[in-house]
Amino acid sequence: MINSLVEGKTISPYRNQLKEYLTLWVKTNNEVAEKGFTWASLYEDEEWHQYMSLDVLPIKQKEIEKIHEDTINFSKLVQATYRIVMKESKYFSHLGLPVATWESVSEEWPEIFSYFCRYDIIQTPQGNKFIEINSDTPTGYLETTIVNEKLCELSSLRSPSKMESAIQHAWDMIVQHYEIPKDETIFFTSIGWHGEDKQTALFNKRNCTHEHTEYIEVEKIIVGHDGLYTPDGRKINFLYRLYPLEYLLDDKDDMGNPLGLTFLEHVVEKKVRLINPTSAFVTQSKALLAVMWDILENEPHCYTEEEQCFVKQYVPKTYFTAEKFKNEKFVTKPLFGREGGGVSIIESDGIVEEEDQTPEYYNQRKIYQEYIEMPDLTISTWDGVYTGKMLIGSFFIGGEPSGIFLRVGGKITGNLSMFLGVGMKY
Repeated sequence: MINSLVEGKTISPYRNQLKEYLTLWVKTNNEVAEKGFTWASLYEDEEWHQYMSLDVLPIKQKEIEKIHEDTINFSKLVQATYRIVMKESKYFSHLGLPVATWESVSEEWPEIFSYFCRYDIIQTPQGNKFIEINSDTPTGYLETTIVNEKLCELSSLRSPSKMESAIQHAWDMIVQHYEIPKDETIFFTSIGWHGEDKQTALFNKRNCTHEHTEYIEVEKIIVGHDGLYTPDGRKINFLYRLYPLEYLLDDKDDMGNPLGLTFLEHVVEKKVRLINPTSAFVTQSKALLAVMWDILENEPHCYTEEEQCFVKQYVPKTYFTAEKFKNEKFVTKPLFGREGGGVSIIESDGIVEEEDQTPEYYNQRKIYQEYIEMPDLTISTWDGVYTGKMLIGSFFIGGEPSGIFLRVGGKITGNLSMFLGVGMKY
């Protein structure tokens, strides 16, 4: 049964009143920018694009509970699959992880696979379908918290987000699991010039419950022969990174020396402990969804009966070749693509309907996934009314569902999709 998220209509201040809408948008942008959200519009292709909508989609408590229930169940499946691939080399090799990272991820993390994770979900008449796992370096924190709270205020709704408390709980878990001493400093890092990543890392830092924390730009981390250091010589023993692990493979110093590989050696030797753990990089590979179907169809005994049901219920059919999609519409995705990069939608007759050819993603190994149609949603924008495809993000933080992140865009949800609020009636 299709619920009201699919059928729903947004609440939109000043729809069809462009001047009033723009005035409110600018005012709202200024207010959330003061709290760190500085990317409400994006400059790309020599023009500014609206990212923050003022619309809010009303949601019922039972709908939130359903997304949360499915998020918990799917997380159990991800955890089970992670344990299988860490024990079975044939499945591990299918993930397509760069060989240079294998040693750093080879030790199975005994706790939760990711402390900070977001799933991408398509809502269908048959239920919620989980199409991607963003377990390594997810973003969308400020949209789901600070901005959503403001948008709900404008529409006289209540934000359902529990992100801050969930992040705090996650850090309590991390301090315990990593056995971090009270006098130790946890460092937070991201690309310094990238506003969204930096503000996201700082937001996580503000919600960290450990007493000693510090932000350092990843460009300023000194990779020594015996560990990582700050520019003033302090050793970095615990590092929260909003910096994808695969990026390290290309990091070199001015002389061409592979700093990133040295960094990974320090991870292997436990000279630095990464947060998220490297297990989150393993589950980040989009091939994990294909592994789930491989296990289900060829070695179902590796899963419990419940886990077998979870694959069928939540995961679109996903494979390592396109052969099983003869005369069917499907999607190809690079194993480590981001923001829709390198994704292609292939019609049943083999014609490419739509694709992104960003080289760094398009040329990667691919998985082939059953095409799931995203529902349409109409929102107001500074260019007028816009109807796009809605994608749901569900955060899984510290082992619990904690926030819902809605975006509306094209058939491929890319960097220029827009996000909107989600709220509940008081």
